[in-house]
Amino acid sequence: MLDNEKEPKNIKRRKVLGTKLFKAIIPILVLLLTVQFTVTAGSAHARQNKDIILVLDTSLSMVGQGGGQNILDKVKRIVEDYIDQVEDGDRVTFVTFDVDTKIYPTVLVDDENDRDIIKKYITMTEATGLWTYTYKMIYKVFESAERLETEKDGRQTEIVILTDAIDDPPPSELKKFNLTDFASKYGKKRDMWVYILSFSNVKDSTAANKLSKVVGAVTDKVKIIETSEPEKGKHELIAHEQMWEAESRSIVIPVIIAAACILAVLLILFLVKRLSELKVFGKLEFWNNEIIEPYTQRFDLARRPAREALIGKGLGCVLNIRDINIKAPFKIQAVRHEGSIRMQLVGNESTKVEMVNRQSDGLLQDGDLFKVGNYTFKYFK
Repeated sequence: MLDNEKEPKNIKRRKVLGTKLFKAIIPILVLLLTVQFTVTAGSAHARQNKDIILVLDTSLSMVGQGGGQNILDKVKRIVEDYIDQVEDGDRVTFVTFDVDTKIYPTVLVDDENDRDIIKKYITMTEATGLWTYTYKMIYKVFESAERLETEKDGRQTEIVILTDAIDDPPPSELKKFNLTDFASKYGKKRDMWVYILSFSNVKDSTAANKLSKVVGAVTDKVKIIETSEPEKGKHELIAHEQMWEAESRSIVIPVIIAAACILAVLLILFLVKRLSELKVFGKLEFWNNEIIEPYTQRFDLARRPAREALIGKGLGCVLNIRDINIKAPFKIQAVRHEGSIRMQLVGNESTKVEMVNRQSDGLLQDGDLFKVGNYTFKYFK
């Protein structure tokens, strides 16, 4: 018959729930650790793809006229070397300037053929400009960078200007290019790096500092590299690129990990909530069908809130029927089905559950009759 003795504090149910939560949390923690170590280990090599704008001064001062050094060939060689270290996936826009600014087609670098296209642009470049209109070039380059940025593909913009830092606009050019107005129109850029390689014998030159201040109206990430040796300037450029990229990753990695941890906590809370909502409900009428005039008993499944109710005889059964003729308990468990919580009838290898009133689909409906061993059960919502 029905055993009305209560189990102390539902210890078994709590252990089962705790085990299921633990099993849900472990894969999440493993995923987070994998992400952390993968990102950290790869941070020395992987980086965000870039939009690189390479700007070369082609005024006559770059070949020694007007008091400058004849450095154009050396500068072209270091630009070609720089192209070799551009990563696949980067986009490169080559620009030349003197009195006018010439912007070549942007090349998406995917293999050595793409690098060769950019090198061909560089090789064909000659210094023939009578004037050096630096500020016009800067304005045009920033406009080009703004157009690339509108594509919204998450690239970091990097502008490399190679010049002797002599701003010598033509006297007839009266138009002023105000970068402060540009910053007001488009906003100050947070993800734009500008390197100014000034090939001059003068350290801390007024021209280079003025150029840096002007560019600073658009971005704070400005680095002036002053050297009379182009090869040395190239190495310093690459070193600063690596340093800034490392600083950027040192900020991004903790943010990614923190965001992943927050998502994990939210997921755990969601799982806890979902599990807490899954509780058996409804009532059972049951009787021994081997007796001619059996006594019908009732049991409220919601009396002990849990995801499942074990029915049979012995320890662990919420409904303990002493004279039921089965070897192992069967259970009714709460499951989600098509957006609602339903009761599922679950037997086992040694305990056959037979639906009486209809063909079984595993889910209980109001008024269902089923037989287990020598007992018949009727389920009510």
